[in-house]
Amino acid sequence: MVKVEKDLIGIREFFSVIVFMISTKATDMTTTRLFEDTFNAAWMVIIGSFVIILPSIVVLNLILKKHQTKNLLEILQLAMGRYVAFGIGFILFLFLLVNTSVESRSYADQLITMNFPKTPLFILYIALLLFCLWGAKKGWEALGSVAWMIFPYVTIALGILVFLLAKDAVINRIFPLFGAGKWEIAKSSFDNVPIYAEAFFVSMLYPFVKDHKTYSRGLLGSLAYSALMMVILYMSYILVFDSQSVGKITYPFNEATRLVSIGRVITNIETFFLTFWLLVIIVKFAVYLYLVSMLFGYVFNIKEFEHTLIPITILVLLLGLIPTNQLDNIFILKQKIIMYSKYMLLLLPPLLWLILKVKAVKNR
Repeated sequence: MVKVEKDLIGIREFFSVIVFMISTKATDMTTTRLFEDTFNAAWMVIIGSFVIILPSIVVLNLILKKHQTKNLLEILQLAMGRYVAFGIGFILFLFLLVNTSVESRSYADQLITMNFPKTPLFILYIALLLFCLWGAKKGWEALGSVAWMIFPYVTIALGILVFLLAKDAVINRIFPLFGAGKWEIAKSSFDNVPIYAEAFFVSMLYPFVKDHKTYSRGLLGSLAYSALMMVILYMSYILVFDSQSVGKITYPFNEATRLVSIGRVITNIETFFLTFWLLVIIVKFAVYLYLVSMLFGYVFNIKEFEHTLIPITILVLLLGLIPTNQLDNIFILKQKIIMYSKYMLLLLPPLLWLILKVKAVKNR
């Protein structure tokens, strides 16, 4: 693939896109799941999962460095042949498509429950996806620019929220430090490796980042930053609500924004935080739609994959409307996605590296 200068993005844009895609998981029902399993130690699971997936990401990064003009699927084809690459690519496409549907439906449910209780799900879900589609149609470069443009304001808003929450923090709520126990933390860290799945899928965008140095620094820096942001938010939830309560609150982030106020005069400032949160969510799912369309294009050899954005968005909408309620959507479908995808995320990069090594030795 020939790199076209106008399509390439720099480290700041790449960094902010990945941060938005991953760190928002501290604002959705992922939080509730982790607190239900590990109580006070939910923040340790964020660090544990990062440590577990890091070697696979580093191996994938080394593979990409050696084939700098190719993305993950093109390297898979080089290593395993056309048909195996097609099979793996198709599985990746299905995974990303279903995951985008489940996640986007979850955020639509979250908006209805917390902010727009009288709005029909269908209307709000369509509106959310239309904004995301509009963003995705602008292209990868525009998405990166928008992400970086709003990144400082989002960071400031998050800093204000954490600062205001600190007024209600009770330090003793952090104990017992290891929550459900060290074994549960280790098990949950392994099970929740897909929290960082986006680090795997953005390898499809490797040819559209300025150079390998930009990609490596942007990826590793954004992963570390996202983990830090999630840990800070999780610690804030524990100190303000205590871990037992967080596990029973469906959306701790929204509850936290409702709790804070500036003095006795300025209250109900959740709209301020909701505005930035919505902007981040729109960028996040616009990138998701772009990635799903790109994967579809590579798997079925469609060069102008941007033309598939509208049908892909309709498919995401239809799949997202299938679950009858949030219980089906999050605690059944999402658990199954996490259960099966972690093995692929951990094993595919080292397997690919091994096959490429064996091929290189044979060709000497």
